[in-house]
Amino acid sequence: MFLLKLCFCVYVAFLIINVISVNLVTGLRYYSTKDLEDLREEVRSMFQHAYDSYLKYAYPYDELRPISCDGIDTWGSYSLTLIDALDTLAVMGNYSEFQRVADIVANNANFDANINVSVFETNIRIIGGLLSAHLLSYRAGVNVEPGWPCNGPLLRLAEDVARRLLAAFDTATGMPYGTVNLRYGVPPGETTITCTAGVGTYIVEFGTLSRLTGDPLYEEVALKALNALHHHRSSIGLLGNHIDVQSGRWTALDAGIGAGVDSYYEYLAKGAMLLHRPELAATFAESRKAIFRYLRQNDWHFWVSMTRGEVALPIFQSLEAFWPGTLSLVGDIDRAMKSLHNYHSVWKQYGFTPEFYNIPQGEPGTNREGYPLRPELVESTMYLYRVTKDPYLLEVGADILSSIQHSARTPCGYATVSF
Repeated sequence: MFLLKLCFCVYVAFLIINVISVNLVTGLRYYSTKDLEDLREEVRSMFQHAYDSYLKYAYPYDELRPISCDGIDTWGSYSLTLIDALDTLAVMGNYSEFQRVADIVANNANFDANINVSVFETNIRIIGGLLSAHLLSYRAGVNVEPGWPCNGPLLRLAEDVARRLLAAFDTATGMPYGTVNLRYGVPPGETTITCTAGVGTYIVEFGTLSRLTGDPLYEEVALKALNALHHHRSSIGLLGNHIDVQSGRWTALDAGIGAGVDSYYEYLAKGAMLLHRPELAATFAESRKAIFRYLRQNDWHFWVSMTRGEVALPIFQSLEAFWPGTLSLVGDIDRAMKSLHNYHSVWKQYGFTPEFYNIPQGEPGTNREGYPLRPELVESTMYLYRVTKDPYLLEVGADILSSIQHSARTPCGYATVSF
């Protein structure tokens, strides 16, 4: 029940470090330089506590369970946390441990396994983790191969995993199945229904892989999936929550920016910036207009019918907190700040953002009150602080740090909070 998502905890720690250390001079109205340095070091110790606990109690399992102090395989039995945390070691400046673990991963990771895995999760955690660690290798003092960054053992591992995921994209629409067997491809009888995020969250990793390896295939399949989603948008420009990847028929018609949809919009914006693809920026701009027209009310974003734009669920989901950060990337700072203020008000009310929050009633959704260490709010806070240097955002970062330390810390890591 209290399964630690260490990769999320690591991400939270990394982002808070950026929020409170980007510019120690700015924001002194709230903190002295010493205060900010102390907070930065506290975050570093948080990461170390979670990381050391994983190594001590859970490795080589995927994740740590911080209440029972043991490990569990969740996404693929491939030591997910070790790979997902590798780049953060470099960010934290722990280069000796980065070098040690990078060598372990490069020499021991084997993805030729008869296991069924989430295509989405394997991409963002394994391929993304390997690529980011590969790109940080030189900074971390690794003796890189000639031709780096277009060569290297972590890059080869990332490409090996990506090749194993390609079978999922072999559909009539080019939109991928949700599950693939790492050795044998799409499992027999696998459902053709995939959530929108599960279709549209590949262009960052796959595009990076294509640019580094020179093989355009990965970027091409990711773009084809994105284009297929856009093609199947409703007449008012909205996308639903789940779609049949063979027929293109929508099977869940609620449109929103939260669970099941969120990272589709995030990857349009980030893919456009990373890969210099104006067509992705144009798609995001078109989608943003539809979101503002039909979903946005008083700087909240409701769930609506994708065909009529009528409100279906007046709720905020914690996953939606990525949105202000994404808006900041395209220069929409005013709307981003207004949304973030709303989300922070919920955090202040409960000490966390519940998974679901009923906006008219001003209370968490029934049976969706918990907080599984999601990083979206602090990610948005980091992006907005980098753009605005608004000292209020330092307060948000400190609030998040304090809440996690007070309520989520255990002797063996950090745990999901139920309230």
